Amino acid sequence: MKVCFTGDVFLGGDLLNQPSGNFINADVFNNADRRVINLEQPISDTEFVEDKCTLYTGSYALKQLKDLKINAVNLAHNHIQDKGLEAINETLYHLDHTEIGHFGAGKNITSAEEPYWLTDDIAVLGYCEFDKPYLRQIVVADEVSPGINPLRLEKIRSDLDNLPAGKKAILYFHWGMEHVWLPPISDIILAKKLLEDERVITIIGMHSHRIQGVVEHAGKKAYMCLGNFIFPNFYIKPRVQIFYPNEEEKKSVRFTSRQYLSVFEPTYKKWRWVNRVSLVLEFCTKTKEINHTFVVQDDNHPNITDLKGIGLFFYKFIIGLLNSLYKLPTPIYSLLWKFHAFEVNLTWHLQIMWFHLKQLGLKKFSQKVLSFVRKKFR
Repeated sequence: MKVCFTGDVFLGGDLLNQPSGNFINADVFNNADRRVINLEQPISDTEFVEDKCTLYTGSYALKQLKDLKINAVNLAHNHIQDKGLEAINETLYHLDHTEIGHFGAGKNITSAEEPYWLTDDIAVLGYCEFDKPYLRQIVVADEVSPGINPLRLEKIRSDLDNLPAGKKAILYFHWGMEHVWLPPISDIILAKKLLEDERVITIIGMHSHRIQGVVEHAGKKAYMCLGNFIFPNFYIKPRVQIFYPNEEEKKSVRFTSRQYLSVFEPTYKKWRWVNRVSLVLEFCTKTKEINHTFVVQDDNHPNITDLKGIGLFFYKFIIGLLNSLYKLPTPIYSLLWKFHAFEVNLTWHLQIMWFHLKQLGLKKFSQKVLSFVRKKFR
């Protein structure tokens, strides 16, 4: 059996009211026997929305999941609680009644740690990193409350121990920093430790919103981040909440941003090219062989096609380079990662400041900066 694994999938934004199931033109996805995705959102019809950067859709997304022939979804990520804890339970309800498997989050920790069984012998387990400077606002499930399955080595080993004897697992991880090529050294070390476990087949990572490289160890692979598979453009309202304007409201939106940032008026969010290229994995349950394919999403429409030409050559080179960098001695790699993370963070904040200057104008922007400085050094 051929199983397709993808990175981040969001079914809102520009996909709203679009025909279902006819926007993916990639053989690795369409020819698969089963399809497993990272569903980067809750599915909820409630009005409540958390005061944070949010992604969500109503229950209409279930039709798209069915039309795309999705068999199972990972829910261990930082957006599953964007409409509150009860929306986690609502998402589980919708998926169960649509007969779509799920893993990685649940109504309690026992539910969140339950595997999705690909076959009688192969399980998929989902985990989300939490309590990190770059991954916060994560709700961890406990004995009575909904949330995610926490990404900790001891927890993963405990879940592996709970598998029946002789069974193996594929691990889905939501981890690391956003918009970086290089994962933290701690994630590489963790991946290697887990790949040494005979029960672990492979590790599949998400969250960076761009492709990262592959850690090869103990004859197995950890894909550190697959990138965005289906992630349409969308609208943001102050401060950072996604919203769904009507056609008349769309005409009044003056600004377009390539960053996911706080805004001072409604803004159209578009992804850069680097955020629209992703890896799709094809896994054979019989041979345990894993192959990957590069796909790309169009800039203006959520159409997915195979990556070709110069773009494909570029990404093959990038993956090869990243794979080599991951093999550097730990002290050298750690310095490289710190420099890269600092550069990305600095560039990101400068771009946000420039965008805020354009939205507010010089006078209001200067007042905001002065107010921030006074609060910082009061």
